Order: sequence, then C-alpha cells, then structure tokens
Amino acid sequence: MLTQDQIDIISDAIAPLFQYLEHEVIVDIARRIKKTMTYTRTAELMAMDMQKLGYSPTKIRSEALKLLDADEDYKKEVEKNTLEYKREVKKLIDNITKAAAEAGNNLIANAGNMSWVDDMSVWESAGKRLVEGSFLNQLVDVFGSQTADQMKNLTKTTGFKSMHGYESIQNAYRHELDKAVIKLCSGTFSQEKVLNDVIHDLSHSGLRSIDFENGYSMQIDTAAKLAIRTGCHQISAKIHDANITQTGENLVYVSKHWGARNKGTGVENHELWQGKVYYIKSGKDYTEEAKRIGQDRIMDIWYSTGYSPDGSHLNNPLGLHGYNCRHIHNVFFEGISNIPKENPQPGPFWINGKEYDYYAMTQKLRSMERNIRALKREKEALGMLGMSQTEINAKIKRKTREYREFCEKAGVPKATSNLRVESGSSDLKSTKAYQNAVNMKNAGALSDKTDPFGRKREKHAISYYEEIRNRRSDYVIKRISKNGGVSEKAAKNIYEHVFVEKHIFADGTERQFDPDYDMSESFRRILEGKNIKPHDITMLRHENLELNLMKKYNMVYEDAHSLAEQKYNYKKELDEFLERIGG
Repeated sequence: MLTQDQIDIISDAIAPLFQYLEHEVIVDIARRIKKTMTYTRTAELMAMDMQKLGYSPTKIRSEALKLLDADEDYKKEVEKNTLEYKREVKKLIDNITKAAAEAGNNLIANAGNMSWVDDMSVWESAGKRLVEGSFLNQLVDVFGSQTADQMKNLTKTTGFKSMHGYESIQNAYRHELDKAVIKLCSGTFSQEKVLNDVIHDLSHSGLRSIDFENGYSMQIDTAAKLAIRTGCHQISAKIHDANITQTGENLVYVSKHWGARNKGTGVENHELWQGKVYYIKSGKDYTEEAKRIGQDRIMDIWYSTGYSPDGSHLNNPLGLHGYNCRHIHNVFFEGISNIPKENPQPGPFWINGKEYDYYAMTQKLRSMERNIRALKREKEALGMLGMSQTEINAKIKRKTREYREFCEKAGVPKATSNLRVESGSSDLKSTKAYQNAVNMKNAGALSDKTDPFGRKREKHAISYYEEIRNRRSDYVIKRISKNGGVSEKAAKNIYEHVFVEKHIFADGTERQFDPDYDMSESFRRILEGKNIKPHDITMLRHENLELNLMKKYNMVYEDAHSLAEQKYNYKKELDEFLERIGG
C-alpha cells in the first residue's frame, strides 16, 4: 500500500500542467486588454476633462462609453481580439487536456506498480508470498482511464472568480475588458493602474474548476492534484485488497494522521476510527489478538469506516478512501504485526498572539501558500508585459518570510512544492511542466546535471541492488523472464551473474559487480514491466552473453565484457537514449 508521502509526490507532478494553462490565459487576457486600450485614449481624455469640470462619475462614464461605442476602429479591435482569444484558448485547452490525460494515465500506472512492489515487500517480511495476477494490469487500465477522464473534465468547467461572479474562461477577455474600460472611463484610473488591477484580480482568483451543482470552485491545479491523489489512493487500495483476498488474510490496520476530519458522526468522523485494527469478515473471535495489540476490541471495517475491502458492501463516499480522505489501510498479520507507534498530535499553537489547533494551523498554512502562488502568478504576468515587478517582488519576499517564520513557530517543515508556480512559454511541449508531467519516467531523474559527482546515483544503485538481493529470487527471475523476453533459465543466469556471483577481474581480484545506476534503472523498468526501453533488453542480452563467455572460455570479466559489447552494446544505446532526452 502506498504511503501518503508517496501519493503526495505523485500528485504534485500534475499541477504544473494546469499552472501553465493558468499563466498563459492570464497573460493573454492582459496582453489583449493592453493592446485594446490604445484605442480608448480619446475617451480617457474626455473623461479627465469632464472630471475637472465637476461632472458626476455616472455622467462621465456614460458619455465616454457613448464615444467608444461610436468608434468603429475600437469595435473592430475588440471583435478581432475576442475571436482570436477564443480560438487560442480552445487550442490551449485541447493541448493541455491531451497532455493531462496522458500524464494522469502514466501517474496512475506508476502508482499501481509502486503499490504492488510495496505490497510484495510487506508480505515477504511476514514470510508470506504474493503471486501477481492479471488483476494488476486490469486495475491500472481501469483507474488510468478513469483518471484521464477526470483530467479532461477539469478543463470543461474552468473560469475566474471575481466580485461580479463567475467568468467562464471563454468569456474572460470580454468581461475583464468591460471592467477595465469602465474604470478608464471614470477619469480617475490610469491605464497602468487598470492593467495592474486586471492582472492582480485574475492572478488572485486563479483559474478555477467550477462545480455548477453546488457552486463550489477550486483552483484548477489543486483540483488536478486531488483527482490524482484520489486515483492513487483507490488503485493502491484495490491492489492491496486483491492481495489480501489472494492470501486469505482478514485483518487490516487503518492509518492515523494529525488533523484528521473530526466533523460529523459515524464514518464521516475520521478521527474516531483512524489508527485501529479491523476485520474484513466476521466469524472469528479476535479477543486475544485485541489484548495483544492493546485495543479494546476488533470491529468490522465496513461498519466502522464505511469501506468494504472485499466488495461485499457499497463504499461510503464520506468514509475511508472517500472524497479527499488521506488515510490508507494495510494488511495486519495476526500474531505478527504491531500497531505503529504514533506521536501525539501537537498543539495548540500560540503564533503571533493567536491560538491554533493543529487543523486550523494547517489551514492557515494552505492560505499563506495560495497567496504566495497568486503573487508569483502576478509577477510572471507583469514581467511578460514588460511592467514593473519591483513592488510585487517585495511582497513575495515579505510573504515568503512570514510563511517561513510561521512554519518555524509551528514546528512544521515548509511545503516548498506548494509554493511553486510554473512559468509560461510560447511552446507547451518545451516547458518543464510538460516534460515532468508527461514523461514521468524521466521526471526527477539523476543525471550529470543534477548529480555532477555521481554520489546520489551511486547511493541509489547500492540501495536498489540490495533491495533486489533481499527479494525472493524466484519472483525476480520470473519478472525478468516475462518482461525481458528471455527464458527463465537465461533470466536465472542473468540474475545470479549480476547480483549474486563473484567474478575474476583482470587485476586478479574476485568480487561481485559494483552496483551501477543505469543498470539499476534498467532492471527497475523491467521488473515493473513499464516504460521498458530497447537498451534495457540489450542489457539482458549483453549480460547473458558475457556470462556464457566467462564460463565457456574461462575469461576474466573485462575480456568477456569487451566481446559481448561487440554484439550487444548496452552503453552505446544508453548514451544515445540519454542524449535524446537531455539526460
């Protein structure tokens, strides 16, 4: 079962795509209004003159708007911009929708594979074995498709919130232009001030996904993260449930976290049922097990939490694994497992003269993070239009300092990922957001750029080699055979050659191979069965031939490696791949 930290990392990867959309729309609106306002200079001057003469603001606006309404060049420019804006927004949304659907599918697939691997380790630690069934790929397909659909739906209900209500993304340019013109025609606002207000209002609203049924809206990057997080939770839970059913286990532990939902009654109140062991099916007396783990009694999970691991009941959307629930459940081996030790929830906090409980403190942090992101959006838009960023830079610096100080006083780490905002670009596919979200396999990958001395790669390789050695060898061999397209005999030879046996080197020493980062990544993809590259398969063939040469002709490693490389050149193919992806 995936941890909440793992799920958060996965869900964070989708946000930049929607931040990019948000940025492009805000800048485009502001740029078009700036261009259009060149046609309003006559009306602006009339308004200023009428103000000096003492006319009322209502009269000034009325006369100025009449003048604009009679200006054919102004009307043509507005019409042209409106048409171009709607065309460009549609194109942008289509591109984002496609990229987000693909990214969502990739993210869920990664989550499914991670969950399976994590489960395998859990069962092996208890001396039990899991056998992968066809259900894994089926679940990945179902939840990947479901999440991709959710990504598509997010872009269908987007818009901005303002004091005048909801503005759809398609009509945002005209709405913002109308408000800007009214301000200009009052005779009291300069064009620079009006444009600043447009950028400020759009940036602090943020592009939002609207639920028309209840009127509730959420910033679109946050909504996307929530959709991914929910999908990860659900596929991880289903994989875990299938493994529980396969092995006949009946007890599960539901996680506990600070700031859990404490409103409502029954399954709606998550604080009441978190941190406990439950049974899935009744029929067995767990009195002694409850005594062993220090729990009053062990109850039915569906009755207590609203979630049914075996699918015998309908799940309650307000309970475990429901809407925005951050809890997970894990198998609990009777007589073996123990309830994790939990630190007591901190708080109350006295910060800057105000008392916060833990939940209120986290809500305050989220509010501060949203404000900083809004300021960064505002800064980016001002910069794209060549406007002064001095004041906004000072605000960002001050608000970031206040956020850091609040975190320090509360004793919680800064959530730096919640402060990031993706900058815009003229080309979606050239943005860091697109590359990170769509090509998840490469997101955050170690390279000469990110790890110039190779220390992180060495540490990773050592850790992964050790992880493989600690797994059941028959499981690893079967995965290599199945996903690598080699016989089980060859897979066994390759496994033992790379991870188990000692070899004679040219210097006369006898030792195991040193862990290699690139090979560890190739083996990871092969074992997971996802994103397998041609050079990964070449690696398997190289290692098999190398082994045969060493055994048949009693060669030292270096000689066998050189000969095997002539037929299966893993390093050459790897270098070509890294060059293509910029690694």
